[in-house]
This record gives sequence, C-alpha cells and structure tokens, in this order.
Amino acid sequence: RAALAQVLGPVAKALGKDVTQRTLLSLISELMKDEFHDVRLNIVSHAGLICEVLSVDGLVHSLLHTVQNLIMDNHWRIRQSVVEQVPKLSKLFGMELFQSKLETILLSSLRDSVHSVRQAAILHLKEIADTFGSQWTVEHLLPKLVEQYSASVGYANRVTVLHVLPQVSGLMSPEQLTQYILPILIKATKDSVPNVRFCACQRIMWMVENHNMGSQTITTMIKPALQELEHDSDIDVQYYAQRALMSCNN
Repeated sequence: RAALAQVLGPVAKALGKDVTQRTLLSLISELMKDEFHDVRLNIVSHAGLICEVLSVDGLVHSLLHTVQNLIMDNHWRIRQSVVEQVPKLSKLFGMELFQSKLETILLSSLRDSVHSVRQAAILHLKEIADTFGSQWTVEHLLPKLVEQYSASVGYANRVTVLHVLPQVSGLMSPEQLTQYILPILIKATKDSVPNVRFCACQRIMWMVENHNMGSQTITTMIKPALQELEHDSDIDVQYYAQRALMSCNN
C-alpha cells in the first residue's frame, strides 16, 4: 500500500479527471486514513497533484477535508507534508478556499511541537504572502500573526512569529514595514526571555540589510531599541544587538 500510495499522484495525472474520479478517488481517501503512517505520508505528499487533476468541485472539498484532518496526525513528517502541500493547493484554488480550508493548517502549524513542522510553516507562509499580495498580507494575514504573538503563550511561539514576519514582508512598502512589522520586532527586544530578545535583534538586522527602512526609522525607532540591549544581562543578546547596530551604521 505504501508503494501504491507513492505512485498514485503521477498515475492520476496520467489517467485524467474522469478516470481518477471513477476508479481512484475512494482508494485515495482510504489510503489517507491508512493505519500505517508511511502509507499516509506517501499519499498526502501527492495531495496537490491529485487535487489539480480533480479540479475545483465537491470531490476536491471531500479530499481537502481528509487532508485537513491529517494536520492532527501523530507523526510529524505527515504534518510537515500537509504543510508543504498548502502553497500548491492555494495557487490552484485561490484565496477564498485557502481562507476557509487551509489557513488554519498553516497557522496551527506555527505552534507545532516539532521544529521542522514550524519551519515548514514559516517558509510556506512566504509563498502564500507572495501569491496573494501585500494588501491581503497586511489586511488579513498580519493581524492573525500578531494575535499569535502573545506573551501568554510559550516563548517558542513568539520566536516562531518573529521568524515569520520578515518572510511575509517581501511585497510590502517601507511605510507598511514601519507601521506593521517593526513595532512587533521592537516589542520583542523588551521580552523577558533572552532567546526572544536576541531573535528580535537578528530579525531587525535582516530587515535593515534586506529592505530600505529609511534613515529616520533607523534613527528614531531601531537604534534606540538596540542601544538598550548593548548592556543586556545576556551575553548573546548583547552580541546580536551590537551586530544589528553595525548593520544600521553601514
């Protein structure tokens, strides 16, 4: 069954929509619920391709429901594979279906207990932001990320959000960066956990090096926050604050 699951995506593509619908769909759904995790992993890695063959209709919705359930799978590789399918599915089916069916998969994966799953969600959120554009990112995605950045949750979740923010900033204007992204990074420099503070310094340094932040923003917002950390109680925070300040001065 694992070997069969490994080839069903290409087979479906070769057979086309009608034959896949008639002869393979029930098998695909069954394999996604198989008791062995390697079977589930192999078939879910073809979810994007299979949905592309079936195109948008009720069939895809039933298949997507099964994919959604797999984000709760006990095996982290399956959860990671589900996350990796989301950008392709989003490009196929558009913003509305992403928001109703797939968005929760990515956002919940940012809080996954396994680092590799969180990392996959960070990387693929960049693709989603690039696909749907800066207006959607600012108006829809960012508020949800800010919501996740909460002092009441574990510090690992705050670090994950800090890693996401630069990833989704690619299409934003300097004004949008200053208004929406920078305040969260500045807030993170004052976090009680050293790991969050030095992660904030790293992300600020990345933003300064990869975006035109403007001399006024650097002078009035970024430098004062970093200068406060030059004498931090944690030596790693001091180091990354000094490196970020050097980037500001270049």
